[in-house]
Amino acid sequence: MGPISNDWTIEELLDWFADDDHRLSDDSLRTPLLMVEEALTGQPWAPAADASFRGIRASRSPGIVSLVRSIAMHSRAHPAMRAYTLAEVVSGASIRLVGAEIGGA
Repeated sequence: MGPISNDWTIEELLDWFADDDHRLSDDSLRTPLLMVEEALTGQPWAPAADASFRGIRASRSPGIVSLVRSIAMHSRAHPAMRAYTLAEVVSGASIRLVGAEIGGA
């Protein structure tokens, strides 16, 4: 996952970004963050369609800031997730939260 370690917890990942906001402009982090975000939310990233597309869904990749915000919002809504490692989240391990499975079927 590049400079991001699979052994980091969600909380450590968020702290890593908080320590240096220049990391938010490192394009090499987009793919691993997208993997984490999609594993946490249980659905693929779906950006809102721009009015100029006239209802056609945009296929643009999400920004790093948007991904980090989504991960942070999810961990705030589900505090137990902060203790899980990125490897646990991305591997698809079943994690029970508030009656929903994250990363599992």
